[in-house]
Amino acid sequence: MFTSVCNSSNNMRTGYNRPERRTRGKKGAPAAKKIDYPHPKGLEICFKEGAAENEACADPLTVELQIYLEMKGFPHKVHVVDPEKGKNLPEWFRKNNWDGILPMTKYDKDQYKLGSAETMMALEKKFRVPLMSNGGMGAGRFRGKTVKNLTLSLLKSVRPYDESNPDWVDMVSELRSLDEYLVQCHGKEGDYMKSKKFSLWDIRMLPALYNLVTVANYFKPGFALPDEVPHLKSYLNHACEDPIFKKFCPSVRKIVRYYEPKLNMRIVLPDDVV
Repeated sequence: MFTSVCNSSNNMRTGYNRPERRTRGKKGAPAAKKIDYPHPKGLEICFKEGAAENEACADPLTVELQIYLEMKGFPHKVHVVDPEKGKNLPEWFRKNNWDGILPMTKYDKDQYKLGSAETMMALEKKFRVPLMSNGGMGAGRFRGKTVKNLTLSLLKSVRPYDESNPDWVDMVSELRSLDEYLVQCHGKEGDYMKSKKFSLWDIRMLPALYNLVTVANYFKPGFALPDEVPHLKSYLNHACEDPIFKKFCPSVRKIVRYYEPKLNMRIVLPDDVV
């Protein structure tokens, strides 16, 4: 069993070692990189409020798209928006996204994509360089959004983390499937444990898994990854140390604040929790 140290005063057993976050310098937009391979022209992205260019955000769907764009190296402009309040919405967002789905992407003048998964699939299909692996066989059946939704259901439940709780049973089933996937693709292209390079599968899954294991105990004490997913525990310990993930890795405090309104709870965090 691995131990997760969430902060110096609250040592929780969740089954993986939480990485130290990379410290950031002064805010400021970095100079746009010049790239000599085909890339989307005029790429603009609307993210949830709380996200910013080169800043960590607790929304896993935002983080997965941020990591993808970092790995591809595509120049882009970020809009931080709030559809419910009509805040900072570009005109192209208002005309093409009545439901306020985020993230939303615009590129090549009139191409619009809703959601991080649709954006990544569309960009990867058209702009293959630099080439990214999809992951091992069967990787397509996994979605970070599934873990995100299961996490919400689990933390809303008043039942304990055991077989009497159908939300826990569903979560364990998904974690077992993930563990089996890691065993299946071990040593093959797309296996982060082997190549030390994120595949599209890693990008989709890691942000949601990280949120789960980092803050579950703050809202509902007693959480730990089950013993029957040893490969998933090992994967998290290694993948969360990747420099690209650390760059966009949200703090515990940000993740807690992200979940508070969703769970209708307010958590008092110790001063040493960043």
